[in-house]
Amino acid sequence: MVSLSPSAIGHQTRQAFGLAGLAASVLRRSIGRRFPELAAEDRLAMVPKAAPVSAPISIRWNDHHVPFVEATTEHDGAVGLGIVHGHLRLAQTELMRRVAYGRLAEVVGEPAVELDTLLRLVDFPRASEASLALLPDETRAWAEGFAAGITAAAEAQPLPPEFDILGITPDPWTVGDIFAVSRLCSADYAWRVWRTLNPLREHEEWTRMWADLVGVAAVADEDIPVGAEALDEALPTTFTHTGSNAYAVAGRRTKSGAPLLASDPHHIITTPNLWLIAGMRTPAVSVWGFMIPALPIFGVGRNAYGAWGGTNLHATSSELIDLTGETLEERETTIAVRGKSPRTVTTRQSELGPVISDAKPFRMKSDTVALHWLGHKPSDEFTPFYAMMRAHDWPAFEDAVDAYALPGLNMIWAGTDGTIGKMIGAHVPRRPLTTPADLVISKADAHTQWANLLTGKDLPQSVDPEEGFVASANEAPVDPPVTISLFFAAEHRIRRIVELLSARTDLTLDDLKGFQLDVYHKAADTLARRLVGIAEGIGRTGPVLDAIKSWDGQYRADSRGALAFELFAAPLIDGLEARSPHRIVSPYWRPFSRLTRLVDAATEADLEAALGEALDAAEAPFAKTGTWGSLHRLRLAHPLTRIPWLKTRLPALDFPSGGTNDTLMKSMHPFTQKVHSTNFGANARFCADLADIDETYAVLLGGQDGWPGSRTMFDQVGHWRRGEQIRLPLRPESVASAFPYVTPITPVEAA
Repeated sequence: MVSLSPSAIGHQTRQAFGLAGLAASVLRRSIGRRFPELAAEDRLAMVPKAAPVSAPISIRWNDHHVPFVEATTEHDGAVGLGIVHGHLRLAQTELMRRVAYGRLAEVVGEPAVELDTLLRLVDFPRASEASLALLPDETRAWAEGFAAGITAAAEAQPLPPEFDILGITPDPWTVGDIFAVSRLCSADYAWRVWRTLNPLREHEEWTRMWADLVGVAAVADEDIPVGAEALDEALPTTFTHTGSNAYAVAGRRTKSGAPLLASDPHHIITTPNLWLIAGMRTPAVSVWGFMIPALPIFGVGRNAYGAWGGTNLHATSSELIDLTGETLEERETTIAVRGKSPRTVTTRQSELGPVISDAKPFRMKSDTVALHWLGHKPSDEFTPFYAMMRAHDWPAFEDAVDAYALPGLNMIWAGTDGTIGKMIGAHVPRRPLTTPADLVISKADAHTQWANLLTGKDLPQSVDPEEGFVASANEAPVDPPVTISLFFAAEHRIRRIVELLSARTDLTLDDLKGFQLDVYHKAADTLARRLVGIAEGIGRTGPVLDAIKSWDGQYRADSRGALAFELFAAPLIDGLEARSPHRIVSPYWRPFSRLTRLVDAATEADLEAALGEALDAAEAPFAKTGTWGSLHRLRLAHPLTRIPWLKTRLPALDFPSGGTNDTLMKSMHPFTQKVHSTNFGANARFCADLADIDETYAVLLGGQDGWPGSRTMFDQVGHWRRGEQIRLPLRPESVASAFPYVTPITPVEAA
C-alpha cells in the first residue's frame, strides 16, 4: 500500500513511451486499430471457465463489474481473487511487474535502458527469497493461489489489446513476482524528498535552509510533480500509497449507536485506477474492500466484525549513508533491449545497500552514498494483511498491524463490539529525537540506529479515546519515542476532519460520505481575508478583489472566489520571491506553505507592492476564465494515450474539478494561471456502518475495468461526481440480489 519521481526518469520514460521510443512493429500493430466498445456481458464472457481450484467456485458481479468471489476454501478464494485481478487489470499488473524487475526496455527498446538501469540498481526484488522463506504455510498457500489465479486469467483468450500493441505475452505469475510488486509499492516516501533537496546541499545557504525546512516547515505533502508528464515521472513509484484520509467514529457520536468508518485514499489519477473493488466469502471469512492490482491484500476493507482503513505514515524507512573509503562490490546485469543487442550495465553495491549516488535522478554530488532501505531486508507484509482480513476484534487487529513492516502506515479500526482505534504499522529505526545535521549519515550511526527496530506496539496508538473518534491525514504522530520522519503532511486536512467530527453526536454514514466531498480550506480563507484587508487599505478595487472578498473559502468547481484567489496567488508568490533577501525553501510541492511563509516574511512595503502587481496580473485571466473548475480540471485517460497515433482512439474524460492541495477532497495542483489537470488526489472512497454488515459502500474515480473500450472503464465517474457510492453487502441473500451475474469456475481437471 502503499516513492521516487525524478525528472531524469520522467525524461527517459517519456522517450520510452513516445513516438521515437516504440519499435516499428508496434507502429504496424497500432495504426488503424480501434478499440471497440465492450459491454459488461462481453467482458464477462472472457473470464476463464476453469482454474486450479480444489472445488467449483463462483464469481458474482454487479452492473459495475464489481466481483464477489464465493469459494469453499481460502486457497480457492485466493485463486478467485487472482482471476479477478487478471481479468480486470492484466495489462496494468504486467506493467507493474516489468517496472519492479527493470524490464521495460524489452518492450520499448533503447530509450528505457537508463530507466531499467536505475530500477536494477534499486533492486526491488532484492529481499524476495529471504522474505518468502518467512511466510507461514497458510500465507504461502494464499499467495500461491492468488498467483495461480492471475495466471489462469492471463492464459484465457483474448489478451487485453495492450499486449498486442506492445508485442508481448505474459509469463506465468509466481509468488516471487507478487512480492517484487509489493516492494515496488513499498518504495520509500523519503526518496522523493531527497531528490528535491539534494541539489540544495551545494547551496551556500544550505545550513540555514536545512534548519528552516526541518525546524519550521518539516512537513511535506505528496511530492507528485504536476504537469502533463507527471505519470511518467512517477513511474517507478506510481503505485505507492502516498496520501489519504481515514477516520473512525465511536457509537456515542453516531445516530445508530454503532461505529462508523471512512477511508479515501489519495493517489496518482489515471485510468485504470490504482485500486479495484473486490469481495470474497469462504467458510472462514467474508470481506469487501480495496485491493491494489497484483497484490493479495485488502488495504482498506470490512469483514463481519470490523472495518479498517489507513493513510501513509510518511515514515522514513531508508537512510542515505556515506561510504567514503569503504570497499564496494561491482555487479553486472544484462538488460534485454527490444530491437537491439542486450546491454550489460554495472552497478555498485555495498553491504548496506546499492550505491545510489550512481543514479542520476537522486542528484547526489558524492559518488559513494548508499541507499539503506528496510525493503532490502527480509520481512513478511502478506501475513499481517491476511490476518487483518480475518480479525475479529482490536487485539487481533493490533497483532496484525504490529507484525507489518513497510511502507509505514497509520491504520484505523472500527469494530462491531464498539471499539475504535488507531495505530502505526511500521518497523522503524531508533533514530534520536534530534534534528540530523544533514540528509546523509555515517555508517556507524546507521548501525546504531538500525540494530533493533521498533514495531507498531512500541509506537503511539489510541484506543477508544475520550473525544470519540480517531483520524489520520498523514500528519505527524503525537509524542513518538523516536524520529519517524522529518517530512509529514501539513495539518490542514487533519484539523478539518477534527472540526467536522467534533461538531456532532448524531453522525450518519451519509455525513461521512459528505465529508469526503469537503472542499473548504480554512487557512486559505483566513489568508484571503488578511490580504483583502491590506489591498483595501492601499485603495485597491476591482473584480478580482471583489470575488476574493466575497469568497467563502470553498474550492467548489463553480466558485469564482477560489478562481480569483488562485489567479492572484500565482503572481503574488513570484513577486514576493523576487523581493525576498533569502531563498525560501518551503518545497514546491507545498505551494500554500510557500505562499504563507513569503507573506509572513515580507516587509509591509514589499507585500503591498507585490500584492498590487498580483491583482493587476490576475485581472485578464479572471475575466476570461469564469470559475475554478474552468481552470482546474480532472482528466482520466489510459497511459497509451501518450502514444500519438493511439491518442484519438482511446476514450478519455476531462471535466471541471473542485478541491485543492489541502482540502479533504484532495486535488493537487500548483499555483498557476494556466488551465491544468490535477494528476494526484482522492481516487477512491470507502465507508462502513458497523451497525449493519450490509452497509458498506465504495466508489472509484473511473471504473473497475482496465480494458480499453470497456463500458465499465469509466462508469463510476457519475457516481464519483455526484458523491454516490456502490453498496457492498455481506449477507448471502443481499449479495445474491445485488450481484446477479454469476461466473462458475470449475477445477482444471474437471474442465
